[in-house]
Amino acid sequence: MNTSQKWILAVLFPLWGLGGCTQEQKATTETAFSLSPTLQKRLRLATANAEEVQSELQLTGKVSAYEEKLVKVSPLVDGLIVNLNANLGDRVGKGQALAIIKSADAASAESDQNDAISTLKNNEKNLSVTKDMARLGLSAEKDVVLAENEVKRAAGGVRRAKEVTSLYGIRNSLYTLKAPISGYVIEKNPNISNQLSYDNAQTGPFFTIADLSVVQVWADIYEADIAKIKIGEEVEVKVLALPSKIFRGKIDKIQDLIDPTTRTMKARISIQNADILLKPEMFAQIKVSFDEGLQEVSVPNDAVIFDNNRNYVVVYHSATNLEKREVQIYQRVGEKVFIQSGLKANEKVLLSDQLIVFNAL
Repeated sequence: MNTSQKWILAVLFPLWGLGGCTQEQKATTETAFSLSPTLQKRLRLATANAEEVQSELQLTGKVSAYEEKLVKVSPLVDGLIVNLNANLGDRVGKGQALAIIKSADAASAESDQNDAISTLKNNEKNLSVTKDMARLGLSAEKDVVLAENEVKRAAGGVRRAKEVTSLYGIRNSLYTLKAPISGYVIEKNPNISNQLSYDNAQTGPFFTIADLSVVQVWADIYEADIAKIKIGEEVEVKVLALPSKIFRGKIDKIQDLIDPTTRTMKARISIQNADILLKPEMFAQIKVSFDEGLQEVSVPNDAVIFDNNRNYVVVYHSATNLEKREVQIYQRVGEKVFIQSGLKANEKVLLSDQLIVFNAL
């Protein structure tokens, strides 16, 4: 007898006598042990629970800006770029100047505004003179009414002209391209630069600005797994840059198209990103948990003992009645194992010193 065997016998006392006994007695008493006071003090048990079988699906994907929080910014006029004030990766605030542009359209709009203001002033002077003449009896009342209408019409023209110049951000014949939202510049047109003359229709958007407080991850789903993915399912997301950080989100959109090259369908996951830890183009690993639609008994992973290509648990009835029992595993999910046969719901299994007891049994 080696030292470990002696130690096991010291903490686990068989209840049967050392004398002879019948074969039936041996079968009955073979699994009955009394745990020592030391083992009883640190005894930990787990109750087998009947529950829906959960499975995990590992997907891959990529982080991108959220579609509903992304704006492509284009100038409203053609012209010459005087100055660019934003670069790729910059954080910009709503209304911030992104570019200053010299434009004939801007100059024309500003000229129209000045003409409208001048017309209003002339009409106001004419109204004042007409009223004075009416008081002296040199002008009819209808002339006053006509002059008042001209002032109202000119005032409307000034308002419209100011709205145009305000919309265009025009000042001193220069057009200011402003950020429509707060966010980050995630794209910058490579074809623009200072002192570049451009045609808006050909050049395209200058910048793409995204609010990254919420991002989306597009996950690739293979055909065999499509039926397992549903809108509303919660998922866990990890990125290579932050391997110990888990981001949680929900599937909120599934595309009904299969890529003919990769044979995958895409699902969108929305994730809150207040600290801006997730960046567009990051590679993502996605874990989806789902119910399989059947019930099995589950116990913690640590309760299962693997021996000689078989799986066992130690069933606890009492401190003097323990039983090793072979079980068939359906599958393991995280820290939990689902048992297909060999264990019933509400039975208790050892979670402490189970290997010692198993070896003794």
